[in-house]
Amino acid sequence: MRAGIQFSVLGPVRLLRQGVEEVAGQPRQCAVLASLLLRAGRPVNLSTLVDDVWGDEAPPSAVGSVRTYVYRLRQSLGGLSDSCVRLIDGGYLLHIRPEALDLNRFKETAARAREARNGGDLTLAADLLSESLGMWNGVALAGVPGPFAETQRGVLGELRLACAEEQLACEVERGNYAEAAAELSALLVEHPLRERVCGLLMTALYGAGRQSEALTIYHTTSHLLRQRLGVNPSPELQQVHERILSGRFQLPRTSHRLAEGRAVSAQVPAQLPAALPALVGREKEQGQVERLAEDAQASSSVAICVVGGMAGVGKTAFATAAGHRLAERFPDGQLFADLHGAGPGLEPRDPGEVLAGFLHSLGVRPEAMPPSTQARGLMFRGLLAKRRMLVVLDNAAGTDQVKDLLPGSAGSMALITSRMQLHALVAAYQALPLTLLPLSQDEARSFLARRLGAARTAAEPEAVDRIIAFAGCLPLALANIAARAAYRPQMHLTSLADEYTPSTDNILDAFASDEDPTLDVRTSIARSYHRLDPEAACLFRALSAWPGAMFGASDAANAAAQPEQRVRQTLPRLIHANLISEVGPGRYSWNRLVAAFAAEQARPGRTENTRPDSHDLTPASQDAIAHSKAGSVDDAD
Repeated sequence: MRAGIQFSVLGPVRLLRQGVEEVAGQPRQCAVLASLLLRAGRPVNLSTLVDDVWGDEAPPSAVGSVRTYVYRLRQSLGGLSDSCVRLIDGGYLLHIRPEALDLNRFKETAARAREARNGGDLTLAADLLSESLGMWNGVALAGVPGPFAETQRGVLGELRLACAEEQLACEVERGNYAEAAAELSALLVEHPLRERVCGLLMTALYGAGRQSEALTIYHTTSHLLRQRLGVNPSPELQQVHERILSGRFQLPRTSHRLAEGRAVSAQVPAQLPAALPALVGREKEQGQVERLAEDAQASSSVAICVVGGMAGVGKTAFATAAGHRLAERFPDGQLFADLHGAGPGLEPRDPGEVLAGFLHSLGVRPEAMPPSTQARGLMFRGLLAKRRMLVVLDNAAGTDQVKDLLPGSAGSMALITSRMQLHALVAAYQALPLTLLPLSQDEARSFLARRLGAARTAAEPEAVDRIIAFAGCLPLALANIAARAAYRPQMHLTSLADEYTPSTDNILDAFASDEDPTLDVRTSIARSYHRLDPEAACLFRALSAWPGAMFGASDAANAAAQPEQRVRQTLPRLIHANLISEVGPGRYSWNRLVAAFAAEQARPGRTENTRPDSHDLTPASQDAIAHSKAGSVDDAD
């Protein structure tokens, strides 16, 4: 065989020449190659290959097909003149160097690990076992058909699982209980009847000071064994249980930090985005968040806060600023993720993907990453146990998206932002809901003064008030205007205010942004509008006929020409999307920019299901809106 050719069966069957992957052929050709690889050095007769690929369902053409597959393999492996597939006694023999097959390298490295462990070098053993597990690339023989491949998948999967058990056993014996418990929890989810995994997890939990959890794991596994297999736990597992129960359990070693090369390393993430130089207003809400953090750390609960409010009100800025103020309370780190729940042109992020990022930030190596979202969630909560961490989840689409991302033990806190009201999260997890409103008149003045300079705004107070009124006191709109004014320092604010006239038909054009859709007020509001069902969207558009910012249910019914009872049932859906606010029993209000957007949607020529037309939007906004419907995920409450 030509030097440099390697084969992989610990995942999809692959052929690599000088490190570059080449096509191994169609699935049945891969099945023939797998059969030869796993019997390398031994002849395999033609009938065996037929059985390996088709079993009892071989077609009349099977023998000819196998010969064709072998011919193609001989060509791809180096041509007929120096082929590594030889014809011997009516069968075929694949001759390869042992190290050319990843399975052989896996077995050899695992054997060296066993020698190291038997010699008392647990660190080297754990590193070698981790190296072995890193050779895997998913399920063995993935996508390969035939009864032989199916049988070998089970055999090889057992080898992988045994290696994972050995690696985690080394970590437990080294005293790395918390880290091992996180991985073992995920492994037990994948293999709930695996008694050795259960015993190791119980030991790790007990070593981490979580005796009650260890006993709970035992009872759960015992119940599953009796229910599914009709057997009691093994004597070894029962012995672990009895010793933990009696308090006579002797731990393998005292706890210490993991060495370099471990599966989970100790890292302190600090992922919060840069905060604004100073956050204007929001003192009351900041105080509520800080008291929640204090109360949670003094009790045995997880603190969860949901920050809501209309598009452009400053939820992300508030959560980021709050996170920085709270950072010292959470010395074990701060995690941050934008969940894209209402971002322009992006679909909401999958919780499993977010968890993978968090676990990586906490030091979990790729080969130790659990495959399922549930298992990743268990590992995540296990790693956060006994730690004090802040998790900031920005721009959440709904409760279903965030529930697997929440810390599970006391001392940590989750700060979540969403433009939707996450009722299920508040109901099920007792989260604290905070709703941010547009700034007050004084706060809006301070907002502009910080960005444009106090002297400039104080010189033209009347123009400042006109700008504030035009922007509806909305932070995103004010920031947009302030950015333009900052680039025109010689321009009087009165002249700038004259450009923003309330009588303009397309008010939202003043807040358009070709550079960044996240700064475009129209796009931001449209993302909330797209989440409405047709009936709520129809009422939303109809409300634009009402002349004021405040209205009652009867006013809304008159504007929509619908029965009041039906309108009362629809209005909560607009509140849920933070497009309107309930200011009293049966009384509602909305921001003037939201009203302007509703008026755009209600223009003549638009049908009940019409969304913003392209001529209303900037190029960046058009692209964002085109993706908004596909990117919507409703809250599951």
